[in-house]
Amino acid sequence: MSKPAIDPALGLDLAQERTLSRRSATVTVLVPAHNEAATVAEVIADASCGLDLLGVRGEVVVSASGCTDDTADVARAAGAKVVESPAGKGNAIAHGLRAATGDVICLIDGDLRYFGEQTLVELLVKPILDGLADVTVSDLYWRPIYPQLWLHGFFAPLAGRLFPEILPKVGATPWSGQRAAVRELWPEELPGGFTVDLALLLHWNRHATRMRPVLADDWTNPQRPKPELMRQEFELLVAHAVAENRPVDVPRLRAWFDRAHGLMAAYRPDVDDPRRFELDLLDDSLKALGQAQGGA
Repeated sequence: MSKPAIDPALGLDLAQERTLSRRSATVTVLVPAHNEAATVAEVIADASCGLDLLGVRGEVVVSASGCTDDTADVARAAGAKVVESPAGKGNAIAHGLRAATGDVICLIDGDLRYFGEQTLVELLVKPILDGLADVTVSDLYWRPIYPQLWLHGFFAPLAGRLFPEILPKVGATPWSGQRAAVRELWPEELPGGFTVDLALLLHWNRHATRMRPVLADDWTNPQRPKPELMRQEFELLVAHAVAENRPVDVPRLRAWFDRAHGLMAAYRPDVDDPRRFELDLLDDSLKALGQAQGGA
């Protein structure tokens, strides 16, 4: 029996001319920083350079989060507006947002060194100014194995099951804190800690018309262990799924999470090939998720 034909343009109002329009906007580069006196001046200089190259009016706001060093003084001397907040990345972002005046707000971590020919602020903000996006998330070229394990073993399987539409919007490094969005898309309430990065993605997935990844160049920042973060992110994803009435069996997913964590922990640096392990991990995690959900 032949299948009915599907018109590839079905439902599309095909544009005969450009329908998107460039935004005329001011920009705030918001830098959450916890004890980043060694790098914050460089981040501020790069951000200011990016604003100049974009040809926009703007500001750099550093949110000094529970700092015990002279991050705030270094940031002021480098020309940034400084606010101080309690410890926690989410707290830093929330306090910085209240001080920000820009129509577009771009997040750049206070410990990140970026080596691309274009500044990271240009890469993130230009698509928004050009009308191509409401939100951008940096798709970073990433080398360390651990975040790739998080992607293949945890985020892609679970988010792909609960929020499948989010995966093409956030690129290959959805954990990246480097992102930008028009002001009206920033929520008033944010979690205080590191789950803020995922909370923002989930909020934008619901409310943004065009959230898009942008390719980024070489970079580096310190890698700090956050042993409880993945469990917290799991609970956040599940809570959002429940709130949006997505089909979810919470006890079975919790059992899957423990299984997925064990699969990730099985990586042996001196034995396993990283790329092969990532592919096998994704396959095994997806199979375990299917079993946990009863094959649904």
